[in-house]
Amino acid sequence: MSFEHWLSYSHTDQALLVDETLDAAWDGLVVPGTLAAYYFEGTGGFVLARRRPYIIDPRTPLLQPIEQRTDPKVSQLELAKIHAPELEGIWPDVEIDIAYWQDERWPAVVGRVLDFQERYASSATGKIAKYQQLLTEAGQTPDLESDPEPPVRFVPPYFAVDGRSDPWWALTREAIEIAAERFTSRAVYPVLALGPSAPIATFADLLQELPAGIDTVFCWRGSWQEQNASEVDVAGWVTTIRVANERGIRVLNLYGGYLSVLMGAVGLAGVNHGIGYSEARDVARLSETGAPPARYYVPAFRRFVPRAQAQPIIDGMPQDWRCRCAVCEGRSASGAPPLLQSYTAEDLKRHFLLCRSAEIDRVQADADAEIADLRVKARWLIDNPPRGGLGRGFGGTLHTWATAVEAVKEA
Repeated sequence: MSFEHWLSYSHTDQALLVDETLDAAWDGLVVPGTLAAYYFEGTGGFVLARRRPYIIDPRTPLLQPIEQRTDPKVSQLELAKIHAPELEGIWPDVEIDIAYWQDERWPAVVGRVLDFQERYASSATGKIAKYQQLLTEAGQTPDLESDPEPPVRFVPPYFAVDGRSDPWWALTREAIEIAAERFTSRAVYPVLALGPSAPIATFADLLQELPAGIDTVFCWRGSWQEQNASEVDVAGWVTTIRVANERGIRVLNLYGGYLSVLMGAVGLAGVNHGIGYSEARDVARLSETGAPPARYYVPAFRRFVPRAQAQPIIDGMPQDWRCRCAVCEGRSASGAPPLLQSYTAEDLKRHFLLCRSAEIDRVQADADAEIADLRVKARWLIDNPPRGGLGRGFGGTLHTWATAVEAVKEA
């Protein structure tokens, strides 16, 4: 089965998401519940008019207690009310501990969250005509006849947990069971979220407790930065994938980047991220969001680099390692490297999407060749650290990725 490439929806990315030339670069949209709740008709109009697979992420961890909370956005308050209307005027001034959810109200909370997702396609349609016109102007042919589709799967509310003995996991598991009974197991996409101190292999323990029939899960390891990944981290993902396969379950990483793409060679079924950002996210800091910085994705080294720092890197690398995507080719004159200062924010994002799509294709076609290429790039970075702040350290990262995945493939 092919590797799935999901994108976190953002209003600022609408022009890219209607671009017909990028249609093959992504498979579905993860719509943050905050945007679905607060920008109900705006988000709904776009997503429903687009007619691509989508899910709505409840992002329930934002309601869990944390030591220092920043003032929540209005969209987060709206999402809280979908979970529990009585929280209005209480949260976040008063942190809601686990006893609140355990006090016989959890099934009703689960029902409200699922109700919101189920009625989305029929109730969030106020601006659908506007976005159908946007699609027409972008060269798409919107479906004007059939009714908008509901989410491709339903995501029950969930909490970030430390393991299967965590009482927050008991609530998450109960929500999955309620959703599976309501929609059937194969209509549910559970999210399994771990706090940053839990080993990645903990996902395997949680998978053992899912109700029968669940066939796909999104896994989210809080604050997991792939550039700091160890061989133990990769082994943890592989253990998770193995246990999942034994139960007929496909595993996707809810927040990941190139390493997740590479792990498609050892059974990871897909990855989600924003366009140019959000390849990692802290389960306790969902309020700390914002637009991505102006970074250039250096495909030779599988990494984002601030635009000013990226220029000397691409200037100094071997010419045949420079990007050949449609965006970069259009800015290279007589073999000279492109001038990154001329790229707009949209150019940077378009370039990244094309690069990520090409990476997925390469890994799926010949993972051994991809790993060999990683080793070449790693050695070059270690021996020739370029100006711009990439240096030997990231060469070691590429080497770790190649070694970890290769070891699993050969086991």
